[in-house]
Amino acid sequence: MRAAAAVAGLIGGVLGMTGAAAAQAPADLKPMPAIAKDIAAFPRLTATDAAAQRINRALDKLDSRARSTLKDCRADADKPSDAEFSRSIWVTMRGPAFLGFLVGDNLDCGGAHPNAGDMVLVYDLANGAPVNWRRLLPKEMVQSTSTDTAIDGTAVAFVTSTTLQSLYLKAAAATNPIDPDCRDVLNDPALKLNLWPDPKGGGLAIEPGDLVHAVQACADSVVIRTAILRTLGVNTGLLDAIDAAHAGGFFDKDEP
Repeated sequence: MRAAAAVAGLIGGVLGMTGAAAAQAPADLKPMPAIAKDIAAFPRLTATDAAAQRINRALDKLDSRARSTLKDCRADADKPSDAEFSRSIWVTMRGPAFLGFLVGDNLDCGGAHPNAGDMVLVYDLANGAPVNWRRLLPKEMVQSTSTDTAIDGTAVAFVTSTTLQSLYLKAAAATNPIDPDCRDVLNDPALKLNLWPDPKGGGLAIEPGDLVHAVQACADSVVIRTAILRTLGVNTGLLDAIDAAHAGGFFDKDEP
């Protein structure tokens, strides 16, 4: 079960994408050696333009932060060999227009509970900035945004949206009955949501985020198809890019 996922950064701009941008070729990524056993490193863009360099610098920092997390975990554990930190990375979208990663972390440094969680990173390939969901979603769809930190201390962001929450609840209930223990938290009007383009599923992924440990099992994700999102006024450039990536298979096929 995935725990609280995170969309990196609501700060920085993503201007509306044009139809021409959606027709661009997928981004080319170079695999990188693992940071340590069971700790994957982020692939890097092979392009050398300013936007690609900005993204690669951000990925450099994320890998450096993972190394620091492993070092700190070993220092906190009773014995360094008892420290457990693992990271899996899937490319959720590699263009056009957007580059997305889904990161699965598991951390156990000897505390009362192991820490597990997802971190979602979505970048604009035009300028290298993290996506700004306020610019991709209709104004009336976003009630608020907020930030928190992921397992390794990376700043992550959440969206509060009653419209998307309603879509999530409807889609989740259609797949499996919602656990009674999850109903209150999932119906909370202040529920924080994680969002990312998911061309494998043909739409926008929504997952409850920033949940306390006791209800992290409620954080299933669902995908709202682009056809539905178009009727709600979601940025057409984003939806065109998702559709293009879906048709072209521009994502890791083994993504969970």
